[in-house]
Formats: sequence, C-alpha cells, structure tokens
Amino acid sequence: MADKCDLCLLGLIVLSSLLTGTTGEEVTDVFISSGENVRLPCNNALSDCKSTTWIHSRFRHSWIVKMITLGKKKKDTERHERLGSDCSLNIKNVTKEDSGSYICQQYVNGKQQGPDARVFLHVLHVSSSSSSPSSSSSSSQTEISPGRSVTLSCQLYSVSCDDWVCSEGLHLSWVNKSGVDLKTDSRYQISLHRCIITLTTTLLNEDDNREWRCQLTLRNQLKTSARYTGNNSSTIGEEVTDVFVSSGENVRLSCNNALSDCNSTTWIYYNRFRHSWIVEIITLGKKKKDTERNERLSLGSDCSLNIKNVKKDDYGFYTCQKYVNEQQGTDTRVYLHVVHVSPSSSSSSQTEISPGRSVTLSCQLYSVSCDNWVCSEGIDLLWVNQAGVDLKTDSRYQISAPDRCIITLTTTLLNEDDNREWRCQLTHRNQLKTSARYTGKNSDVTSTTATVLITVIVIVAAFAVPLSALIIWMIRKKKNDIEEESDPSEPTYANYSEISAQNMTE
Repeated sequence: MADKCDLCLLGLIVLSSLLTGTTGEEVTDVFISSGENVRLPCNNALSDCKSTTWIHSRFRHSWIVKMITLGKKKKDTERHERLGSDCSLNIKNVTKEDSGSYICQQYVNGKQQGPDARVFLHVLHVSSSSSSPSSSSSSSQTEISPGRSVTLSCQLYSVSCDDWVCSEGLHLSWVNKSGVDLKTDSRYQISLHRCIITLTTTLLNEDDNREWRCQLTLRNQLKTSARYTGNNSSTIGEEVTDVFVSSGENVRLSCNNALSDCNSTTWIYYNRFRHSWIVEIITLGKKKKDTERNERLSLGSDCSLNIKNVKKDDYGFYTCQKYVNEQQGTDTRVYLHVVHVSPSSSSSSQTEISPGRSVTLSCQLYSVSCDNWVCSEGIDLLWVNQAGVDLKTDSRYQISAPDRCIITLTTTLLNEDDNREWRCQLTHRNQLKTSARYTGKNSDVTSTTATVLITVIVIVAAFAVPLSALIIWMIRKKKNDIEEESDPSEPTYANYSEISAQNMTE
C-alpha cells in the first residue's frame, strides 16, 4: 500500500511540474457539485482587468482553451462564464465538463506580468440508471417506478483524481439527509472505486422526493456534496393505501377508482421477491383461472379485491385499474403487509408441545419495503399477553429481534400453558394495525385426559364383566327355581298336620 501511495505522490509531483511550467505560482483547489455556480479567484490580478486572460485545460494532455482574453470573453465558447470585478472567473450551472485546470494570467503590452494563478476545479456529479436499458438520466432528479432497481453513480471529475484519492485523503460516501452513512443500511448496496462510488437500491413508493447525498471529504473535512432526489412517477395522481393483516384472516383491498360496472376492473399484483413480472389476477372483472390462489380470491360488488385466509406469500403491491377501450382515470395502489407467526417446530398457529420443552415463536412482517418501513415509518413489533402487556417485562420470556422485521419469543412450556394465547402486535406510529395470535396446545394435558378416560373405561369394563355374569347366573337360577316348583312329575308330600286334620274329618 505504501509503494502504491509513493507512486501516486510521484505522479502528483510530475503532474504539477508538467502543468505549472513556472515557479512561484499560486495554486487553489476548488470543489463544487454539478448544477451549482462557482467563482474561481485570480490572485495575481492588477488594478485593471483588461490585462486579465483565463485559460482552461480539462485533461492532462488536452488542448488549452482561452476563455477570457485581455478582459474580453471569447464568443465561441459554450460555457456561461463571465469576469468578476476582481478579475475572478464566474461559471454558472457547472457541468462535469467544466472540471480541469484554470490559469489566470496578466498581460501588459504583450508581456506577462507576474506568475500564473492556477485553480484546479474538481466537479462532483451524480447520475442515475434504472433496470430498464433505455432508462438513464444525468439530472439530479428522475422518475422511476416503485419496484424498479436504480443505481446512482457519484463521480469526482478531476485532472488528478486518482492521485488525490491516494495521497491527499480524499473520500466519497453516500449519506441520507441526516448525514448518516448509508453503508449501515442493508437496503443499499454501496460500491467504491477511487473516484466513483455507486449506490444501488429498489425504489419504494415512499421514496418520492427522498434525497440521497454523495459527500466528498478531504482530510475528514466536507468539501462539497451532490444531491439526488427521487421523483416517483408511479405515485403521481395515484391513491396509495397501506393494509396490514395477519395470516389466516380475510382482507378487503379497496378499488377507489371503481366505475359503475366492475367488468372494466383489472387487478394486478407485483412482488419483486416472488415474481420478476406483473401478474394479472383479475382481468376485466373475471378471475384468472391459472393463479395459485384462485379459490381464495373474489371481486366485491364495489370492485374491491377480497382475499380469504391470507397467506404470508400474499404480501406485495396490488393495483386496481379501469379499462373501457382504454385506461380510465388513475391507478389505485394498495400495499399489503402480512404478519405471520410460526413456532420452531411447526408452521401452524397451534401445535402440541410437552411441558418442560423449549419453544421459540417467530413473528415476521412480510412486506416489500419492510426494512425501510421499520426505519423511517415508525413500525414496531412486540409480543404481548392476552391483556396486552408487553412480555419483555416477564422474565419467563426471552425476546429478541434478529432482524428489523422479525421478533422472536422463547420460553419453556408449562402445564398451565394449555390454550394460553400469545399475541404479536404490529404498531405504526404507535397505533395498533394488526396482531397475530398463537395458541399453545399442551400435549401432556391432552394425553393425561385421554389416559384418565381410558382408565375409567377399563375399570368400568373390568367390573361390568363379572357383574353381567352374576346377573345372568341369578336370572338363570331364578328361572330354574320357578321351573322346579311347577314340575308335575315330582311326587307331592304332605306334612303331618295336614294328614291328621284330614283323618279327623273323615
């Protein structure tokens, strides 16, 4: 690394000697972003600016161009420069082509007076390019639809950029309005190559009028910054609604531009993580039969889109459009955000877990713009009990947030957790938007109940068998006794008192 910097320093020295050509000249570095106005000082000015000449060289070996000759502007130059009262050179609406080396000289009677006054103009410029091959822009504002990828390129245009980066402590960075380095935000991919730094992200609806800044610092001091403002073309004239729902529920997505007849209604769906294209789910009032969720979709009488038993994969952008020969009115866009809870051992909202076993419940917000929502829109996830009390206050539970859009709850199941309900709440700017519930089903309690029931049945069965046998024996015995009393074949024996009474009568 030291060898490289030594080479850079040597290059800078050689470059300076080539560019100056004279000794004793004053050198000034001016940093500016494109689109701004700049003043280049002439530190060797005489009392009369009619002696002043300004020349410009953009590259190391490019042609020298005279812009001001003896106080007069060259008519064939393209720039909008003018001479100040102090002989300084003023340039309006600086472009990247204005970068380079500027020299102010003084001539009286054809002879140069004093040394040159040299100014190095370094121009910081931002341009954008979207995922569409035909879509690119060099302005500081461009229209890019949500869901499309955009790359912002920030470049320092300078005669000696590489040498400055290596030996002079020059640094480029992307920051937000608050000056926070966007390297800390997982939504952005930042790439740096000396004089160029790029930022890549996917545009969101809330990026309309969002400002990104490319900062240039020299030895940790801010020199200039170039701004880029997102102008979200798809939100112009559109109504945008955010809908929050938990998985398993039913949801209604409103179509606010509905006409009297829903046969003109088309609903389209886009989710950049599930599809790289737009999917039509309702076309001119009719459901598409080949969609994965056909049986769960229906069109309401007001042309709203109804989704039954919402799944976590249903999140994304939904757009309602009206067509009568051609599109009527503006789009109605709905962002569907889904909260889903699952335990580590199951994906259902109820599972059997034995007491003493550890369980982890994971609550996740599925949203196209989740990271950005959590950061900038005041989205918060938390675990509460049935009474709405935050479970962070209960030492029995371990709450963690491994990701901005995920919150987990870990605990050890108890016998009394049978049918206990835990809730994952989502709030937006401190207002409850939805909650997903998870119910514990204690398998040991269930098995114990079943065991008791089986035991009772066994005991009853055990007593029932001998009892039935006893009853049958008694019934048979009684029957036999009756038969014996009524059998005529058996002799009848009279007792003594009966015989004596009969004889006396005779």
